[in-house]
Amino acid sequence: MGVRVQVHFAADEDGTATADLYRWLRQDRTLRRQADIRLHSDRPDSAYMGALDTIELLFQHGAVLTGLALNYATWWQGRAREESVTIRVGEASVTVPDGSEESVRRIVELLRSVQEPAAGSPDTSGSGSGET
Repeated sequence: MGVRVQVHFAADEDGTATADLYRWLRQDRTLRRQADIRLHSDRPDSAYMGALDTIELLFQHGAVLTGLALNYATWWQGRAREESVTIRVGEASVTVPDGSEESVRRIVELLRSVQEPAAGSPDTSGSGSGET
């Protein structure tokens, strides 16, 4: 059982930021081994055919999720324009405006909040091992 993480830019009409972050994430060999990384569009309107709305990552192990926050921060620092991004895991989400330390902390908090259930362990005592 894995954890599905969705990354969405609110103001990315042409899909440029989404495609750029997707390429950045795909270049990280460690992340590619830990997650299935995909692009998809949620827009049913054919006028937006080909627009990229969401990056979806399916992690096999919850313990590796926090690396995504660091990847995002590093990518964001090289961006010419600022764009807020929403990261969603199930019903929980966080929107961050930049790659600052505070934004990374908020992303890590979100991702850590799903690590125990993601591990698939019936033990929810907080031991953090994820092993049964």
